[in-house]
Amino acid sequence: MIIRIFRVEIDPTTRSAFEAGFRTLSVDAVKKAPGNLSCDIGMPTRWAPNTYAMISRWSDEDALIAFAGPEWNMPVIPSGMEAFGKNCSVEHYWIDDTPAVEPPDATDSR
Repeated sequence: MIIRIFRVEIDPTTRSAFEAGFRTLSVDAVKKAPGNLSCDIGMPTRWAPNTYAMISRWSDEDALIAFAGPEWNMPVIPSGMEAFGKNCSVEHYWIDDTPAVEPPDATDSR
């Protein structure tokens, strides 16, 4: 599984229109893509009041290639959303499915 984190900084004067499109156009494009497992939106905090995130989970690299193309390290901006982003970036992380190892018991005298 791969986690994709898309971040976008917007002009605050476009907030209402951006949020409406982000919640519909952008989320729909991701959720309808084959191989998408989930999609969540991160809303701004006071420390980054104009920055939003979309965190999506993908079954594998083939699913991301089908969605974003062979250069899937680049942002995918749906039609109608191009005008909103001042700065955007995308990052990816493989999920480590290695079982966690229990720490040794401190009372074990071995």
